[in-house]
Amino acid sequence: MTVAIGINGLGRIGRSLTRIVAAAPNPGVSIAAVNDIASTEKLAYGLRRDSIRGSFPGTVTARGEYLVVNDHAIRTYRHERPERIPWADHGVEVVIEATGRFRAGGTARTHITHGGARKVVISASADDPDAFLVIGANHASYDPALHDVVSPASCGVNALTVMAKVLLDRFGLRSVNTSVMLATQGWGRVQDSLIGASRDDPRLGRATGESIIPHNHVVGDLVRVALPEIGEMRYSYYCVPTPIGSLAELSGQTGRPVSVEEVNRAMAEAAAGPLRGILAYDPDPTVSIDVKNNPASCLFDPSGTQTTADGGVKVRGWFDNEWGFSNRLLDLARLIGELLPVPSGQVSWSVA
Repeated sequence: MTVAIGINGLGRIGRSLTRIVAAAPNPGVSIAAVNDIASTEKLAYGLRRDSIRGSFPGTVTARGEYLVVNDHAIRTYRHERPERIPWADHGVEVVIEATGRFRAGGTARTHITHGGARKVVISASADDPDAFLVIGANHASYDPALHDVVSPASCGVNALTVMAKVLLDRFGLRSVNTSVMLATQGWGRVQDSLIGASRDDPRLGRATGESIIPHNHVVGDLVRVALPEIGEMRYSYYCVPTPIGSLAELSGQTGRPVSVEEVNRAMAEAAAGPLRGILAYDPDPTVSIDVKNNPASCLFDPSGTQTTADGGVKVRGWFDNEWGFSNRLLDLARLIGELLPVPSGQVSWSVA
């Protein structure tokens, strides 16, 4: 089955989604339409040339109101409000809300009530979605009768959650502390700008290349929403001046004393088994750039594992904050689309 999706916002995440779909031999989704305030010509240029990802491995052109990617046509719109986008005209089943502006569940729901889409996935730690669903942790709790607007939380939450899932299942886990060092984001500023800063926090308007910036607005305890068994937790986030590649660290208490070897073996087995493609394992000494273009939610770094005699444990993993998260958004769109009660008609990518 191929799920017809629409993308609202062709920024860093939207372009990553498009690249992933275009490169996959059988992606399971087709992009029927996109919406962005930029012109189709600029959208085409943004896909062709990317300072982080490099040149597009294929062809991208603008043809009237269509973005043509590897000879497949995607209808483009330029509406500033989500309720004005006619998704139903193109058979869109699942909208990925990737602008970063419409995080509220009620606003995102207008893609359904006004635009005619059937489900919405918000590419952020949303406000009041119907459900938070983290692939590899609690995605099986998705209920198509109850969940119309969902969120996979954030890239950092996904990285932390898959490591927490392995520890919880194998050894038990409580008293969790987490820390995320997040690579430069699209909303970051090259120079200080105190007007229009993300989340209206003046620190998030400071020059990203000059400082480590605390980010107090990412809801790190969404790990606990996906894995409620771990109980209360503490968390911190920091934006750091690296272009790509972020770091997640998690510490806590296991149900019994464990060794470094036991923890690393559990992570390796999960990466090769039930969490294959979601958790990756690299025995080599790694740095942040090594995770670039890795599709996993987390690239586990066994050299960071520490344990104590009283059951203390600390682990770390890398994640490509754009690429890995975009792959999970597509996983979620496929899951939701495949469980729709009645499949809707598909839209051809070809244009006359």
